[in-house]
Amino acid sequence: MPNTRKPVDVDQLIDQPLFAQLDAHRIDEIARGGWLVREKRGVRIIGRGDNLDGMFLVTEGNLKLYMLSCNGDERVLRVLQPGDSFGEVIMFNQLPSPVYVDTLSPVSLAYFPSDVINSALVSDPRFTATMLRSMSALMRNMITDLETCCLQSALQRTASYLLRSAEASPPPHDKIRLPAPKAVVASTLNISAETFSRELHRLRGLGLIQIAKRTIHLCDRDSLVRIAEGGEPAASLRNLPH
Repeated sequence: MPNTRKPVDVDQLIDQPLFAQLDAHRIDEIARGGWLVREKRGVRIIGRGDNLDGMFLVTEGNLKLYMLSCNGDERVLRVLQPGDSFGEVIMFNQLPSPVYVDTLSPVSLAYFPSDVINSALVSDPRFTATMLRSMSALMRNMITDLETCCLQSALQRTASYLLRSAEASPPPHDKIRLPAPKAVVASTLNISAETFSRELHRLRGLGLIQIAKRTIHLCDRDSLVRIAEGGEPAASLRNLPH
């Protein structure tokens, strides 16, 4: 739960997708109703079974949203980055959290109590529409992730991840920076860190990407698309060991 009541700066919200359609007056009202939460790396923000009467917006840093299996294995569902929100489902449904959320780095979060969000939803249809789009996007991404994990090979999953991440990066959409350690990213794809590293190096060996630590440059998007769709970019791919 929030551990500070430092006010949210309006400037921290203006460029956030969740508030992009609102006028300055409405954003100011929402900002005045919330407060900042700052935490260091390795802090649990939400635990399984927690109740939450509000939602969070990430303004700085990264977090992981994950579940634990019966034997304690961690399955990361999302890596949360600046601009992402979380806690809405718990808040709207008034049910205990089914997931954990931990910080991956020092973070700054804007916390908004449910009464602030509900008031904005009632008074501004634009905010309602934006919230619906946001929730719909989460559902669409969950379906995509489920399809990826159930139907695609490790190589396809890796290529698909690179393409999706590049689309979300600035133009020309050909460079990404891994938002978390490889083990965390690999968990979102339901593969091991070793497998993820192997497939990245496999793509680099084909000349499709370049790797500089956590920064990856996409050199041949068309071939990556063909791999993601189950095809092969070149004859040389057939000769690589599986």
